[in-house]
Amino acid sequence: MARPLFSPEEHNPTGRFYDSGTLTSFLGIEMPPEPVLNRPISPKENWRLLFDGKKPYWIPACGVMTPDVNMFRPRINGDNIANHQVFDGGPPFPYKDNGGVAKSDWFDIEWQFDGDIGGATVRPGNPKVTDITRWEKYVQMPDLDSMDWKTCAEQNVKYLDTNKMSQLGIQCGLFERLMALMDVAEACIALCDEKQKPSVHRFLDQYADFLIGYIGRMADVCNIDCVLIHEDWAHQRGPFMSPDMAREMLLPYSKRIVDYVHSRGMSYEIHCCGACELLVPVFIETGADIWFGQPRLNDMGGYAKKYKGSQLVFGVLAPELKPDASDEDVRIAASEWVDEFKDCRVACSNMRPFDEMDKPINMGIFPAIYEFSRIAYQNED
Repeated sequence: MARPLFSPEEHNPTGRFYDSGTLTSFLGIEMPPEPVLNRPISPKENWRLLFDGKKPYWIPACGVMTPDVNMFRPRINGDNIANHQVFDGGPPFPYKDNGGVAKSDWFDIEWQFDGDIGGATVRPGNPKVTDITRWEKYVQMPDLDSMDWKTCAEQNVKYLDTNKMSQLGIQCGLFERLMALMDVAEACIALCDEKQKPSVHRFLDQYADFLIGYIGRMADVCNIDCVLIHEDWAHQRGPFMSPDMAREMLLPYSKRIVDYVHSRGMSYEIHCCGACELLVPVFIETGADIWFGQPRLNDMGGYAKKYKGSQLVFGVLAPELKPDASDEDVRIAASEWVDEFKDCRVACSNMRPFDEMDKPINMGIFPAIYEFSRIAYQNED
């Protein structure tokens, strides 16, 4: 069936607003209520076309400001509370009562919130697990049966009733959990120490089972479309481990989680900060569907072109124009950006560094990219 040709009316609000699924404030940045626009299909359906290897109706938007994604990080996960990133249908969470430090009931770890990075970290020097070969002596996997799934389901019916892609976010993936429990240097050593490797495998095997259980329970009671897991395998200069080590120690468990997510009809986003050029092939091998890397540290547009034959969608930064840029300049920038990336698997990202989140940009670039990409793809079957 032929797609309808682009109409300027697609920019028009329908008269409805996103009552749920839209952040009103993030890291102190206030965002106005977002109208539902007159799109030919829903953002959720558009993402699905992209994940299925087809041309979407338009290049979808990702990031924080008016994305085509509904961020869902429920308070049932104590790590979300510690990171000041509870995005769900419950009442506003009283972060100020935490005094900047919060203890997550997942692994009984204290996290120190840092507003400069928009997240929390474990203070080094007092690791929870001092000997990974005996990790069961120090920690146990969280008890899924003790979590209040009934309240979580009831609290989020309206929040997840949206035509965007609702994405379950999980703060601590495989290596991030290992770092949180052992401290960074010790976790890195454990990945390559032949005496510790078997115990690392044993821990990651059970932790992967736990994450799969958590995702499965959540999918049973809440209407979610995608899963995001934080996997910081790199720092600002490069990876914490070689690609071969990542394949040996992390890939089997990452792939198992991704395969499970796909078996439930959902997509998977691997969230990995740092300079990740050497790890991109490993990301692809996990089967992940999306990755939005930090643009200061990664040539996301270059990766999108190099790996456009893969399943991975790359979040490529939209052109940054000043608020006073003319309409003509905005449209020229958007047209050139779409021409450059229309044959790649990309999403349009506004994922700027946290220290630039409040820097004013011309928001007109996003509807312009929508329009030019919509025209570029309108003759697809």
